[in-house]
Order: sequence, then structure tokens, then C-alpha cells
Amino acid sequence: MRQTFSTLIVYLIIVFTPTSIFFAFEEGHTSPLPPCVVMTHCARVDLEVNNAKESFHKALEVIASNPRTEIIDQNDSYIHAKATTRWMHYVDDIEIKALPEKSLLEIRSESRVGITDLGVNKKRIADISNRLTRLDN
Repeated sequence: MRQTFSTLIVYLIIVFTPTSIFFAFEEGHTSPLPPCVVMTHCARVDLEVNNAKESFHKALEVIASNPRTEIIDQNDSYIHAKATTRWMHYVDDIEIKALPEKSLLEIRSESRVGITDLGVNKKRIADISNRLTRLDN
């Protein structure tokens, strides 16, 4: 019984603790984005691009134009935004990191609370990727 209770406590801490506690960024966000800890409420993709800096600026425009989305932090290669869902007003974190040396944009979307996101984060990343692709054409 005691072991089951301890396991439950550890599980709850992992599920309800923001990922930023488990993964520290170097100063200036020079590290790649952290992996998803709980796959049921997080989505992450590495998007290959021709020009990472140009695509990054387009991604900033895409994020800024999303409804109920607020950019919290940004610099020349990193964006952190929060998106609030329409109905339940849950907050999800969106992070985009440009890696020009690899011609990549890392895009990550994660729910702050809960065990599942019902596919919202995966859809959000697909939407961002599709909009970036359309802007390139």
C-alpha cells in the first residue's frame, strides 16, 4: 500500500510539473528544445527548412496571428508563447527554436495540466507547419 501511494505521488508530480523544471535551458536559449516528457499532452517536431532564420521570422508572424495566443519570450532564435483553449481556457506552451546550423526549426507544444490534450498540440503543430509551408510558396 505504501509503495503504491509513493508511486502515485511521483506520477502526479511528473504529470503536473512544468517541463521547464526538468530541463534547464542555457542562458539565451541556445539549447535545443527539451523532448516531450508525457507524450499524451505534448507534441514536438523538427521541421527541415531552407533558411532557418527566415522561417523563424515567418513562424513568429504565424504565432502572433493565432487567436488567444500571447508571446511571452522571444529573441533572435527562440519563441515562447502561451495559447489558451477556447472552451475550457486551458493554457498550452508553444516553443519554437531556430537551429540555422542544422537548417531546422524545432516546434514544441505542451499542455500545462492534465494527462491528455485530445490531440490539440499535435493539431497546433501541424497547423503551424502548414502555414509556414504556405508562406514559403
